[in-house]
Amino acid sequence: MKKYTRSMGTALACFLVVIALNFFLPRMLPGNPIAYLTGFAEEDMTPRQYEYYRSALHLDESLPAQFMYYLQSLLDGSLGYSYKKEAVVSELIFDRLGNTLQITLPAVLLSAALGLVWGLSCGFHKNGLADRASTSLLIVLNALPTFLIALVLVIVFGFKARWLPYAGLNSAGVPAGGAEYVLDRLRHLVLPVASLALAALPSRYLMMRNMAAQAADEKYVLYARARGLPPGLIERGYILRNIAQPFVTMAGMSVSTCVGGSLVIENVFSINGMGTLLSDAVYTLDYPLMQGILFVTTLIMVISIVAADIICVLIDPRVRWGERV
Repeated sequence: MKKYTRSMGTALACFLVVIALNFFLPRMLPGNPIAYLTGFAEEDMTPRQYEYYRSALHLDESLPAQFMYYLQSLLDGSLGYSYKKEAVVSELIFDRLGNTLQITLPAVLLSAALGLVWGLSCGFHKNGLADRASTSLLIVLNALPTFLIALVLVIVFGFKARWLPYAGLNSAGVPAGGAEYVLDRLRHLVLPVASLALAALPSRYLMMRNMAAQAADEKYVLYARARGLPPGLIERGYILRNIAQPFVTMAGMSVSTCVGGSLVIENVFSINGMGTLLSDAVYTLDYPLMQGILFVTTLIMVISIVAADIICVLIDPRVRWGERV
């Protein structure tokens, strides 16, 4: 149990560090902090605009007072103000976050499920034909960049076969609401979700395969085989229960990685999500928006890590009872 308490504590500490960096970095960098906090160069501002931004950002007050205003923007959910887009940062992010999560969450679940089942089976039957072929294939797939996987799927299933749409989240002219809209959205999600899932699959498979292969030589597995138990029962009832925790932890930590990886996928498939919003923020030097996206991404990471640790506690009775069973 102490292990998971430390993990949660580490995640919380990282979250607090990101909050502090978001506040202090623009004020510590060389140059005028107004330029970093607004995205506008000082020479492009009139004296009146300069004084307005200085007052609006509370830079005319003490550093502790500025930090309190910053914390207030986090607590009230606004996350600051984007002067480039003239909108509250949280509104800009949450308008796009739903599109990103529609890609990320199915991809995480799909890659985790495939990696678990496939890796467990190949690891249990290690050195067989299926194990050698699968491991070789996924090592090659692991070397391919995400954008290349996405482009191959677009060419094969979008351009050549014309089975699936390859741009946006809905077709033009489809009215919002109703079964037709939902089915159209699902068709548009197939290629981006498959691209992100295939990019994430090799790490899940290889981790599960290696742990299962190592566990297959343990004494408790050899005893189970000697008793004549079915292979499926040994895989699920003996091996999986003992190696599930590291896999669940990795899957939880990968959520934020997939959110970051969606940047490439969203650009390839022309999806207005967090990735394209971050690209716009970087290109236009919209620092408040970049800070807000970093904050939300870190928050997602912390939530996913804590959720993974809770699942590990629930599935392992040794952790629930203080490792006395």
